[in-house]
Amino acid sequence: MNEQQLKKLFGQRVREIRKSQNLTQEELAELIWMDPQHLCKMENGNHFPTLKNIIKLADVLNIDVKDLFSYDNSEENIILDKIKIEIKKLDQKELKFLLKTILSLQDLR
Repeated sequence: MNEQQLKKLFGQRVREIRKSQNLTQEELAELIWMDPQHLCKMENGNHFPTLKNIIKLADVLNIDVKDLFSYDNSEENIILDKIKIEIKKLDQKELKFLLKTILSLQDLR
């Protein structure tokens, strides 16, 4: 993979995650203190963010940095990404309930 391909894949991944969280480019740019035009260029594969901005992106999008570099766009992975994002929003009681629910679903198989 060359540099241009990496920029393009990274930008597509950021766009995919941003859209899955119902954020506009302007909203995300504001949250990470970035010029919206720069974010647009990044999503189009023309710019690559600094390490500082990669960390900000992951933090604001509530994902791990490594998830920004996961380029498998299968429907299953997109669903798993959304689940990860939502799980991080749960408190301890909700997590326990979710675990019980998942285990109950497995028992129904």
